[in-house]
Amino acid sequence: FWEKAPDYLPQYPENRDQLLFRLVNFTGAKNIVEMGTAAGVSTGYLACVSKKSKVVTIDAKHPANGPVGKNLATLPNITYLTGDPLPTLGKLLDAMDAPVDFLHVAHTAFFRETVEMAIPHMSPNGVIVIEDIHLKARGEFWDHIIEDPRVGNTFHKKNIGLLFFDLGKPKQHYLLGGLKN
Repeated sequence: FWEKAPDYLPQYPENRDQLLFRLVNFTGAKNIVEMGTAAGVSTGYLACVSKKSKVVTIDAKHPANGPVGKNLATLPNITYLTGDPLPTLGKLLDAMDAPVDFLHVAHTAFFRETVEMAIPHMSPNGVIVIEDIHLKARGEFWDHIIEDPRVGNTFHKKNIGLLFFDLGKPKQHYLLGGLKN
């Protein structure tokens, strides 16, 4: 995969990508969607868990789509969609033949809309990972979405939030320590 992603594209620290890898592995997610591809490094981590998984990543059109797409094409279980993000996501969700097991909300200004559009399509054992919840607008949304009755347990660590959809367990909100970033 990327030896080193281009510096001009946003990317998360490697330990965050490793956390995504572990979460997908732990949950056994097969239908994975990512909104906000950027350099595609996180996409690669999501796809490398299992050759049986299907990873669809969506990004707005930008000059780096070519190199990013070329790199992502090295992993056959990744579909890279570019264009207007929300209509692209809507068409994808409507066309999917199985629920979404894992949603990574990454480098996108459309975090609210992405989560709201995806929730009805989530597997009962699904997970949504929302990045950068330490930022004001995302933090305010986080405080709102964890109270949503469609959401089960939630986990919050400084920059990252996890929403789980297993409503058979008592709802709790966990604050995590010990993870950097």
